[in-house]
Amino acid sequence: MRSIVLAGARSCLIGLLIGGLLSLPAMGATSRAVGMVVVADHAHLGSAGAASGADVFPGDYLDTESGGTLRLKVGAGQMYLLSSSATVLVQEDEKVVAHLQHGTIGFSTRAPTEMAIQTPVGRVTGVDGKQVFGQVSLLAAGKIQISAYEGSLIFEANNGRQKTIGAGETYEALADSAGGGTPQSGVQGGGPGPYGLAAAGAVAVLLACVCYPESNYWTGCFN
Repeated sequence: MRSIVLAGARSCLIGLLIGGLLSLPAMGATSRAVGMVVVADHAHLGSAGAASGADVFPGDYLDTESGGTLRLKVGAGQMYLLSSSATVLVQEDEKVVAHLQHGTIGFSTRAPTEMAIQTPVGRVTGVDGKQVFGQVSLLAAGKIQISAYEGSLIFEANNGRQKTIGAGETYEALADSAGGGTPQSGVQGGGPGPYGLAAAGAVAVLLACVCYPESNYWTGCFN
């Protein structure tokens, strides 16, 4: 009887050990970082101040204060938040999706299929196989602006309708327009307008790329 009990105990112990070992890869996969902070100025990662070199994990809340900026290395590309902006990064299979909460997010990548911007109106991605550089701004509840600076972007509305935004184009979409938004050709009179502000942000990022030398944390806009 004693030998039977000991044999049963050993079997239970072996089963527990095997179950624990099998669960380790799954635990490691869920905690894998999806990005890294490259440059942070008046920016936050969760409830703490963001610092260069910090890992970003799925579900982390990222935001910038007024006048702040945050630049991230994400896979083969990069993302950046302009002043008074916030996003949450989520891993969807092989794609990192930035859920824009408010403000403006820019992105550049040589692998558009690995990166996307999700908004309340729809999702923005790049055309597969081409270098892309663009920005997405949440102008108001249910209204976004998409600017393509290099390559073409694809906007897919929540109802499935799609719109392609070519390089040099800016497009506004409304939640109640079912994806039938309004193309914007340039700066309007009476002030810089949303397109002018987005362009100014893009120019600032490009100047930073040129003026700052490369380092361990500054890898170039399109690396």
